[in-house]
Amino acid sequence: MGDVNSLSYKIINDESIIRFTKSSIYNDIIEFITNLNKSVVGVEMKPLEDFKLCNENDMINNDNFLFLSKNVYNIFQLIKNMNKCIDSCPPINQSSRFGNRGFQHFCDAYYKEVDEYLPHALSESNIPNISEHTYQISYYLKNSIGNKKRIDYGTGHELNFLLFLFCLNKINFFIPSDYKHLVLVLYRQYLEGVRRVQIIYTVEPAGSRGAWGLDDFQFLVFLFGAAQLSYNRKIKTDDIEKKELLELWAPKYLYFDALKYISMVILSSQN
Repeated sequence: MGDVNSLSYKIINDESIIRFTKSSIYNDIIEFITNLNKSVVGVEMKPLEDFKLCNENDMINNDNFLFLSKNVYNIFQLIKNMNKCIDSCPPINQSSRFGNRGFQHFCDAYYKEVDEYLPHALSESNIPNISEHTYQISYYLKNSIGNKKRIDYGTGHELNFLLFLFCLNKINFFIPSDYKHLVLVLYRQYLEGVRRVQIIYTVEPAGSRGAWGLDDFQFLVFLFGAAQLSYNRKIKTDDIEKKELLELWAPKYLYFDALKYISMVILSSQN
């Protein structure tokens, strides 16, 4: 994967986009997303605080959804530490309503957290030569929290988080039995963190197209959320219009959780 001196942007124009969509790595990314989707079909969420590291005594129950492999658990802690960095970097008093500069201090704090914690998480996997990949993997994670200079966040940053997971999976840091946890623990913890970023620092939606999507900031939440609801016969299409059902299903399904969050943001903006 290379280091800081060997990496450069490759997708820079229409021609390179076409070349990328015909490449094997493009197919690998699509396959990875598909496998993540398949892993959560019909699977309900559990409270994030209920998940714990699977130790040797738990191995006989390794099919228990609440037990995380060591590698997943270590990345879970790193993503969770986003909250600590947010708490240590309050918004700054400024005249502009949007794009609070406190976000830039948060970015610096989380970049440092990633630089300190990620090498430890990677080394604990005991994968040979894994340290060679630290720079590129950390780049995707750092770029997943938003653009420090522009003070914005959007689906491109969310894609960077997916690529962070993809790179780890590519070097066998994860195994297929981890996939449901990549979605319903790691992605979900990430989602909670960047939602706090959106609210606390009033970051601008990067590349927003307004009515093109329900959420200016996220896309994968709807893809994974749809997978969870596949073959579900107890939930009806018009349930999304009923506030009491949003409250009921939001803790269990990403799709309803997303709609609840969007409703909250819209209501708060009208006050």
